[in-house]
Amino acid sequence: MKYYLFRLVVFSFALFVCSCQHQEKPESALFRDFNLGATVQQMNVAQLQPKTGGNSVSTSFGEITERRRDFILVYLLDEQNTEDFDEATFLDNLRVQIAQKISDAGLRTNLSRSYKDSFDFTYSEDESKGSIDVIGAKIEGNRYKLWCVMRESAVTK
Repeated sequence: MKYYLFRLVVFSFALFVCSCQHQEKPESALFRDFNLGATVQQMNVAQLQPKTGGNSVSTSFGEITERRRDFILVYLLDEQNTEDFDEATFLDNLRVQIAQKISDAGLRTNLSRSYKDSFDFTYSEDESKGSIDVIGAKIEGNRYKLWCVMRESAVTK
């Protein structure tokens, strides 16, 4: 009986030590709460009517915890609207909104770049770092598509 009790104590101790070695670093508030569709909706762009959309999340664990979120949104461009859709202005305003969300989450923006139809950010916080890449494009007919990829990595403690 003592032998089994001893083995139980040793096994419990070993399990405790193993579980303490790789504590998953939680994601940032930005990664957890960001929603591209909600951000665009808050911008209240009259020419964009939601059609389809979705997102996915993946995580891998190890010495570095890696996370990824993908957003794909398709909007109908309202042809009845008197104003034409200005893609450059829309993307610039979206970039400003996302920059504000990074700041509101208490993260430090390390790099921000803009291109004709896309923009990206890199951000960091203590031992975590991440990036957001956004691409917009008019596609066949009267549709506009947004792609967004968020990546975040953190050293596991």
